[in-house]
Amino acid sequence: MKIGIEHQANGIDLIKIHHKTMSIVFTNYGARIVSWKIDHNNIVLGNEVEADEFYPNHPYYFGATIGRYAGRIDKGTFTLNHQTYHVETNAEGHHLHGGSKGLSSRLFDYSIHQHGHDVKVIFTTQVLSSEDNFPGNIDVRIVFTYDVTNTWTIEYYANSTEDTLFNPTNHAYFNLNPDNRTIDNHVLISDKMHLFPLNDARLPQNKPIDLIKTMGVNRIPIQTIFQSQDPRLHPQIERFKGLDHPMEVGNGKLTLSNDKVKLHVITDRPQIVVYTFNSPEKRTHANQLFKSHSGIALETQSMPNDIHMFGHKAHSILRANTPFYSKTSYQVEPM
Repeated sequence: MKIGIEHQANGIDLIKIHHKTMSIVFTNYGARIVSWKIDHNNIVLGNEVEADEFYPNHPYYFGATIGRYAGRIDKGTFTLNHQTYHVETNAEGHHLHGGSKGLSSRLFDYSIHQHGHDVKVIFTTQVLSSEDNFPGNIDVRIVFTYDVTNTWTIEYYANSTEDTLFNPTNHAYFNLNPDNRTIDNHVLISDKMHLFPLNDARLPQNKPIDLIKTMGVNRIPIQTIFQSQDPRLHPQIERFKGLDHPMEVGNGKLTLSNDKVKLHVITDRPQIVVYTFNSPEKRTHANQLFKSHSGIALETQSMPNDIHMFGHKAHSILRANTPFYSKTSYQVEPM
């Protein structure tokens, strides 16, 4: 494997890894993936050429590590250990993706380690309670590993000085098509696909739709989901112009495919939020390069707003001085 570093402006570095006909690019800004090419087909949305301008000024979290908390927290408030906390409300009166001081907008320290058949990039930072109003100062380490099996693995490590919430994910948008078509032709495959509806505030409801039972198969084209007339599913697609929903899958395994490539996702996280990049063109932005359904995010995480749904049993609760660890891998398999 070959490794190169490109220094752009504003302290933003690109870490470029090449192996035969594959290449992958990461950056220390937001500990994110920038590019993943298979025979020159880039399956990740992003901007490698102007990374130093594009990523700090774009609202869609392209390829970024998200935290402390992925997804929404209702009204930006929660109670933990009988104490109520108020965090930033940066999305229509709710907290979203860690807020403006979240992991996605930080310059991480990093180191690179090569071990024969793989390359590890270790990103580190500290999030202070005084910065984001969550309880506890938290040390975060994100390890990206890329290996010769064309697998990108993400390992999350964290330790907090107080009981807090921690719900990290990665917000890469995938598109397996070589011609920039929308992802409507992609197929979702798993032995279980329970999709959780959202209310009007985009908060999940704990009465899932069994997609396999609804569709009758465990290989479900995204276009079929979009066109479904099921009385529970159809209003969700109409309301949100696509998917932006938590999903529970069989044994933490989900495959995304088209007729050329498969992307296998394996995670120890309890849910995956499936987001089909709905209607980005409605938001005017100088760096807007993408259209509706031009990518699909598979955000492995615990349930958004779980602290309100499950209280002291919420998966996102991280106890003081108790090490956090989680692992997700994405593997490309040409067909």
